[in-house]
Amino acid sequence: MSRWPEALDRFAATAGCGPVVAAAQADLTREGRFGSEWVALTRDRLLRFSGDGNGSPTLDVPINDIDSAQVEALVGGASLILTVRGRTMEAARFTNACRRRFSRLAGYLGDLAAYREAVARSDPKAREPVLPPEPEEQQRCPKCGFPLPEGTRICPLCLNKGRVMLRLAAYLKPYWRSMIVVWILMVAGLGAGLVSPYLTRPLMDKVLVPPAESALPIEQRLRLLGWLVLALLASQVASNAINIWRARLLVLVGTRLSHDLRVQVYARLQFLALRFFDKHPIGAMIARVTQDTQSLEAVLVDGMQYFVVNILTLVGIGAVLMAMNWRLTLLALVPVPVVLMLSHLFWRHVMSLWHRYWHYRARVTATVSDSLSGKRVVKVFAKEQEEIRRFETRSGEMLSADTAAEQTWTTLFPVLWFITSTGSLLVWYIGGRQVLGGTLTLGTLMTFQAYLGMFYHPLQFLSRIADYLARSLTSAERVFEVLDSDMEIADAPDAVPLPDMKGSVEFRDVTFGYESYKPALKHVSFTVQPGEMIGLVGRSGAGKSTTVNLICRLFDVQEGAVLIDGTDIRKIRQRDLRSRIGVVLQDTFLFNGTIAENISYANPDAGIEEIMAAAKAANAHDFIVGKTDGYDTKVGERGQLLSGGERQRVSIARAILHNPRILILDEATASVDTDTEKQIQEAIVRMVKGRTTFAIAHRLSTLRNANRIIVLRDGEVIEQGTHQELLDRGGEFHRLVEAQKALSSMVAVGG
Repeated sequence: MSRWPEALDRFAATAGCGPVVAAAQADLTREGRFGSEWVALTRDRLLRFSGDGNGSPTLDVPINDIDSAQVEALVGGASLILTVRGRTMEAARFTNACRRRFSRLAGYLGDLAAYREAVARSDPKAREPVLPPEPEEQQRCPKCGFPLPEGTRICPLCLNKGRVMLRLAAYLKPYWRSMIVVWILMVAGLGAGLVSPYLTRPLMDKVLVPPAESALPIEQRLRLLGWLVLALLASQVASNAINIWRARLLVLVGTRLSHDLRVQVYARLQFLALRFFDKHPIGAMIARVTQDTQSLEAVLVDGMQYFVVNILTLVGIGAVLMAMNWRLTLLALVPVPVVLMLSHLFWRHVMSLWHRYWHYRARVTATVSDSLSGKRVVKVFAKEQEEIRRFETRSGEMLSADTAAEQTWTTLFPVLWFITSTGSLLVWYIGGRQVLGGTLTLGTLMTFQAYLGMFYHPLQFLSRIADYLARSLTSAERVFEVLDSDMEIADAPDAVPLPDMKGSVEFRDVTFGYESYKPALKHVSFTVQPGEMIGLVGRSGAGKSTTVNLICRLFDVQEGAVLIDGTDIRKIRQRDLRSRIGVVLQDTFLFNGTIAENISYANPDAGIEEIMAAAKAANAHDFIVGKTDGYDTKVGERGQLLSGGERQRVSIARAILHNPRILILDEATASVDTDTEKQIQEAIVRMVKGRTTFAIAHRLSTLRNANRIIVLRDGEVIEQGTHQELLDRGGEFHRLVEAQKALSSMVAVGG
C-alpha cells in the first residue's frame, strides 16, 4: 500500500511522467495556515498538489532543472527551498513534524543535481544516487492502524498470543526432565483432589442420616464415619503434598528461566548498535531487563501450572459430572458459552489497557533514570520542584492507565462470575426437586455440587485468562523485541582476526549519515600511516566525532570503506578491532568502583604494578596516592567523587594500560584548568609515541605537533596539511585560529 493518495499515481500515469517514487505531505499552506499539500517526485518531475492530491498540480518542475534543494528552518517549522535554473522558490511549508520526510526528498534532489554535474565533467566516480528509505515514523500498526506506544513496535491488538506462548515454551527445553515430573504431579494432584468430594456421598447417604432412615447400626456408622474422615484427611494431605512438590519444582524452573532470559536480554543489549539506544530510552531498557523478565517468571511459575491444572480439572471433573448425572451437567454448563464469548469480546480492550499501563510504567522508569543520572544539573539549576512535577505527571499517566485497567477488570470479573454461578442455582433448583421427588439422593446432590464448585473454579480462572495473558504476554513480547532487534553492526561470516595491527588507516570515498537521507560525511578520503598523529578540526557538526566513530566501527558506512592495515573494517572481527583502539573522551565515564578497577577495566588481568605504571604515565599517580584509600578509592557513580581533571587522567591511564595501536583523543583536554591541562598534555605526549593518533582539540594550538591536520566542513575534507602549512595557506583553518585568538583576547579583556 502506497503512503500517498492514489490520485497522485493516477495523474503521473496520465501525464506520462513516470510513476511516483516518493511523496511527502506538508501540514501547512505556503501562507503559514494549517492545511494540506503533497509534494511528489516522479522519474522526471517534481509535482505539488493541494488538499488530498486530486486535481492539477499547483507546481510542476522538471527534475533536471533543479540545481539544489534544501530544508530551511523557520520559527516552529521549515520550508522546502528549490533552486531552479538559478531562481529560488519555496515548494512547500510544514511544521517540524514533517521535517524528516522533506529532508529525505531534499537530500535526494541534491544528490541528483551533484550526480548530473559529475556526469557533465566526465567524473569516473559519478554514481547515480539511490532514494533513501523513508524515515522510521512507525507510529501506527501497519495491520490495524492502532497507535503504537513510543519506543516499541508492539501492537497490543495484533499480539500473536499463540506464537509468544510457543516461543516461551521453547525456553523450557533445557528443563524437560523437571517438566515431565511436574506433569506427572499435576495428574496425581488432580486425582487426589477428586477423592474428597467422592467420599462426601457415602458420608451424607449412609452416615449422616436420621437413625430411622439408616439400615446400618449406630456402631457400624460410627466406624464408617471414622474411616471416611481419615480417608478425607489422607486425600487432602496427599493432594497438598503433591501440589507443594509441584509448585516448588516449578518455582525452581521459573526462576532459572527468568535468570536465563535476563542474561540473554542484557547480553543482546550489549551488542546492539548505538543507533538502537538513540531510539529507546535507557530507563525503558532497564525495565525490560528487570521488570519484564520477572513477569515472565510469573507466567511460567503461576500461569502455566494453573492453566494446565485447571484444564485437566475441567476435563476430569466434567467427565465425573457427566457420569453422575448428565442432565444436571448440561444445566450447569448453560452459562459457560456466554462467559467464554464475553471473555473473548473483552480481550482486545483489556489487552490494550494493560499495554498502555506497561508503556507508562516504562516511561516512569525512564524519567527516574534520567533525573537521577543528571542530579548534579538538577541541583545546580535548582530544578528539584520541576523534576518532582515532571515525575508526578509521568506517575499520573501511569496511575490513570493502571486505574482504567484495574477498574475495567474488577467490574468485568464479578459479572462473569455471577453469570457462571447461575448454573449452580439451576442445579440446586432442579436437583432439589429431584431430591424431594425421591429420584435423587441428598448425598448425590451434595457431591454433585461439590464437584460443580471444583468445576467452576477453573472456569473462574480461565475467565480471567484474558487479563492475565494481557499482562504477561505483553512483557514477553517486549523481551522478545529486544532479543529480535537487528544487531546492525555484526561480524561478517568471513570476518578475520587482526593479531598484529600496525595502525594504518584509510578512508576511501566514505559517505555516512546517522539518517541515511542526511549525510554527516560526504565522499571523505584520506590515508594515515602507522604512528602518525592526525588532528581533526572543524566547526561543530563538521563531522569530527563521526569520523572517529567510524574508525571504531560504532556505525557502518553507507558508501565507500574504512580500511585498517589495508583491510575493510567490516571484514575484521569487532573484538579484535576495538581491543586495539583506545579512546579518551571529553565526557569521561568511570564505573562505580575503585580507581584501580577503572584503570584496569580494559585489562582486568593487569597487576597493581602495571596499573601504577599506567597511572604514572598519565600523571595520575600523585593525586591517587594523596587520597586516603589510594588506588582503592571509590569514584562514585560516573566518577562524580573525582574532579574533572582527575577523571580525565584516570581515563588516560585506562587507555595507556589498554596499550592500543590506534588512539583517539576526543577533546581530551576540554573543560579543565590550565595546570591540569598541562599535566594531561604531558601524559598525552607520552601516550601517543609509536601509536596512530586521531586528536580532536578545542584549542587548535595543541595540534602543533600533529603530523597532519584534516579540516572538515559540512562533512567534507576541505584542507589537509601541517599546522604551519595550513596557517600559511590562509584558508578555513587560518580563519578558525584567528577566531579563537580573537575570542581569547575578549576573554582576557573581560577577565
